[in-house]
Amino acid sequence: MATLAAVAPVARAQSDERAVKAVLGKMFDGMRSRDSAMMRSTMVPSTMLDRVSATGTLGEPIVMNAFIDRVAAGTGPGGDEQIKDPKIQIDGPMASVWTYYTFTPGGKTAIDHCGVDAFLLRKGPDGWKIFHISDTSRNDGCTPISTKAHS
Repeated sequence: MATLAAVAPVARAQSDERAVKAVLGKMFDGMRSRDSAMMRSTMVPSTMLDRVSATGTLGEPIVMNAFIDRVAAGTGPGGDEQIKDPKIQIDGPMASVWTYYTFTPGGKTAIDHCGVDAFLLRKGPDGWKIFHISDTSRNDGCTPISTKAHS
């Protein structure tokens, strides 16, 4: 009986980890396809993005709804953000994700910038949703991520 009791939390944690990865995948798919509804479905309306430049300067916070509107208003393919080896930590209804990323503008083949994405998500009645995003950004030392191997 004790073995079954120990297995249930592990299975739940693995299920939550898969669900968190799926939310991020859906958000990035929405960026690539410029699908504002898909992107919005992955986050709470008040989600903000904070960026830290290569020099350590903290930029003005970006309201994600405004960012989504800009992405959706563009033409052609959306930008391609790839992530690698996300580190996911979950405690009940909260999760954090820390992951290396590369960003290639839509229709381009060369990486524009890279860095680290940090996401905070909460689990509510509507599932896992992003409530905060922070990232770093640099133009040098960007290591390409194989789309076949990305997580």
